[in-house]
Amino acid sequence: MTVSAGNHGQALAWASKKVGANCTVYVPEDAVERKVESIRSMGATIIRRPHQEIMESMSDDRMTKLGMTFVHPFADPKVVAGQGTIGLEILEDRPEVRTVVVPVGGGGLVNGIAQAVKAMRPEVKFYGVQAEGAAPLPKSLRSGVAEDVGEPKTIADGIGATRVYDYMLPLFKENLTGAFTVTDAELKLTMGMLAKESHVLVEPAGAAAFSGAMKHRKDLDGPIVCIVSGGNVDPKLMREIIG
Repeated sequence: MTVSAGNHGQALAWASKKVGANCTVYVPEDAVERKVESIRSMGATIIRRPHQEIMESMSDDRMTKLGMTFVHPFADPKVVAGQGTIGLEILEDRPEVRTVVVPVGGGGLVNGIAQAVKAMRPEVKFYGVQAEGAAPLPKSLRSGVAEDVGEPKTIADGIGATRVYDYMLPLFKENLTGAFTVTDAELKLTMGMLAKESHVLVEPAGAAAFSGAMKHRKDLDGPIVCIVSGGNVDPKLMREIIG
C-alpha cells in the first residue's frame, strides 16, 4: 500500500504484480488519469482521496492501521537507497560533476542521490527545484522550520508538494545548497524544448530540474547534471505544448 500522484504508485504496482502481492494505491482526486489507469492496469486497487487528506496521512499512523505494509513514497529507507543509485550512475558517467539539480516533491529522490554522491564527492553542490505553486522547500530552508503552503497550484502533479515534513527537513539542510522555483509557463517551455530538440518526452515534474538550471545557470558551477525524471505526460498537455 502506498500514496502517490502516479509514478511511485506505478512502480509499487509493478513490483507487487511481479511477486503476486496485492497492492492498494491512494491517489489524489485530481491525479492525472493516464497515471491512474497505468496503476490500475497492473492490478492495483485505486482509492481516491482529497490531496490534503493524503498528505496528512503520511504524518500520522493512519496508513499503518489499515493492516497492510505501507511503502512510504519518499521516506522509506529502501526507496531512498534505491534512488541513490542514480548518484552512482552520475559519478560513473560524469565524475567531474560539480552541481546536481533535482526535482523535489517529498524529497526522497534528491536526498537519496545527494547521500550517494556526497559519500564520495562531498564538495558537489545539490539544488532542489519545485513548482512555484507548490514550493514549501525554499520557504522551509529560509525559515529553518518545516513549512506548509496549502493545496498545490501547478501542472506539475509529480512534485505537487504541500509541505515539508519534520523528518525530512534535517536531510534537506544537510544535503542541499539551495532550492529554486519555476513557473508552470517555464515548465511548459522546457517540456517543449526537450521534446523538439532532444526528442525527450517528460511530464512537468520531469522538466523541473532542467528548467531551474537554465533559469539560474549563471549561479551554478559546471559541469551541471540535471535529473530529468517522469515521462508520464498527459497527452492533451503535450499536444498543447508542441502545438
